[in-house]
Amino acid sequence: MTDPIDLTGLDYAFLRYTGVNPGDQRQNQRFYLPFFEGCRRVVDLGCGDGDFVKLLIEKGIDAVGVDSDPIVARQARSQGVPIVEQDVLRYLESVEDSGVDGIFSAHLVEHLPYQAVYRLISQAYRVLRPGGRIALTTPNARALVSHLEMYWLHFGHVSFYHPRLLCFFLNHAGFRSETWGENPAPAYPMLGGIRARLVTTTDGGGTGEHLRQDLVHWEASVPRQRLSGWRNALRVRLARLLGLDDIVHQLNARVQPQLTALRSDLAELIERLDRPFECYATAVKP
Repeated sequence: MTDPIDLTGLDYAFLRYTGVNPGDQRQNQRFYLPFFEGCRRVVDLGCGDGDFVKLLIEKGIDAVGVDSDPIVARQARSQGVPIVEQDVLRYLESVEDSGVDGIFSAHLVEHLPYQAVYRLISQAYRVLRPGGRIALTTPNARALVSHLEMYWLHFGHVSFYHPRLLCFFLNHAGFRSETWGENPAPAYPMLGGIRARLVTTTDGGGTGEHLRQDLVHWEASVPRQRLSGWRNALRVRLARLLGLDDIVHQLNARVQPQLTALRSDLAELIERLDRPFECYATAVKP
């Protein structure tokens, strides 16, 4: 019988290996600070390095992090972060009713089956004071980058949770004023360059002549200096005689609106798919 593999600190090591750093985390999570304005005591479940705990404390809010990994906990304490080394569900079960007025959790629920997620939300409802807020962040199931890149990068992910599904869990557990959205900070767009070019071509960025891209070209329209004089003159006269210039201009005039509409549709499609990597669901205990 082989000894069990020790996975302690694996998540911490993985984040360092992939280049996650506190500066980026602080920038991403700063977006959620307004959710907890006016709170006195906030708990960060699965706090990791404790970057959000630090942000809350800097705002004068009494905050504590919870994480079960002893390496994470030791590292956080070395940075002066108040942290409880415990499983988040067991921690919540140990907190008295209405003991806190804010609960935050970043990228935890996707590591849990739905039964555990609902249990966490139910316990959060119990320990929050009336008027207290919960905010849960998770990989954005509506984003292309999540499905093709970021979600599958982590070994511990169990399931996507659409933010509307999280809102349903929150509502079913008793929360109200549930809302969801996307955090624009960790955007990580996969098709941003293509979208920018489509939007520029479709919406503006130059005169109509600059934006126009004809599908059909007639060589007689090439400036004289680019061709020998007699050949260009012959082609111009022939084009005028046969009316080819007019035909080409009419054809492009008919095709251009369809091309512009296609670019607009493509830009809208990319906008729908190429969304920020992180989304959130939040609600208030009545």
